[in-house]
Amino acid sequence: MPGRLNELVVVFVSIVLQSQPFVLLGVFASAVVQRYLSAERLARWLPRSRLSVVLLASGFGFVAPVCDCGVIPLARRLGAKGLPLYAATTFILAAPVVNPVVLASTAVAFQGDWTIVGLRMAMSLSVAVTVGLLAATLMPDAQPQSVPGPALTAASGEDRRGGALADVVEHAVAEYFDISLFIVLGALFTAVTQTFVPRGDLVALGSSRIGSVVALMPLATLLSICSEADAFVARAFAATFSTGALLAFMTIGQIVDLRNGLLLFRTLPGRLVALIVVVAYGLIFVESLAVNRVLLGP
Repeated sequence: MPGRLNELVVVFVSIVLQSQPFVLLGVFASAVVQRYLSAERLARWLPRSRLSVVLLASGFGFVAPVCDCGVIPLARRLGAKGLPLYAATTFILAAPVVNPVVLASTAVAFQGDWTIVGLRMAMSLSVAVTVGLLAATLMPDAQPQSVPGPALTAASGEDRRGGALADVVEHAVAEYFDISLFIVLGALFTAVTQTFVPRGDLVALGSSRIGSVVALMPLATLLSICSEADAFVARAFAATFSTGALLAFMTIGQIVDLRNGLLLFRTLPGRLVALIVVVAYGLIFVESLAVNRVLLGP
């Protein structure tokens, strides 16, 4: 037991430390949006068609390269500026994978195999766009839940000492402390899972095309690895698990994970979170089996 507890502490601290640069990137991006992007400007930029808004949100990760640790603060801020709930949800689901940093890390992990990179991006986009369109149909006028406290205060640089920089820092600090408790709780749940849940039986499942997918999808949810690093973990499974299972691991782990689960419930309505889980698991499972069939044959 002392060895297990020591492992739990090491895993917990490593998860928290690993997430911090990306959380900080997210909250500062959120603060910049708060400072410089007005609701009126956002409304002018958004297309009228819901489909166009969803497609635009799904590709926003290319220009806002935040991982799953930092995407929620930025999405909450965009929602506070008037971005519809369905578009914010699409951005949350797509951006952790559909960004240059993660695509490059995936290519490095799989030694330049751009087929894996393309399939990972396509699977992530399929879930993000599907959920976004369903949310646009079911709750078209909803907004992400408000961020309390000073982080939502719209103040100009002239009203604050220190001008724009002080304004950005103040908002970033307020946002950081608002979400840090939930990052810590998620990291604790993940560390407990990694330490005490046995994973020896997973190797036996790896030989089955269906069993390998079934095994790695919930494992990805439990491990909650940051999107910049999960490709390297998936690569370690390559000798045992099917290609479809590796793609399922890298896709579902950025959509349904313990680390950000509490924060997601605090940002989106509970029924939308449930919709995300059902659609993501169902769609990724089917797509992973299709990949196995195409790449490995009948």
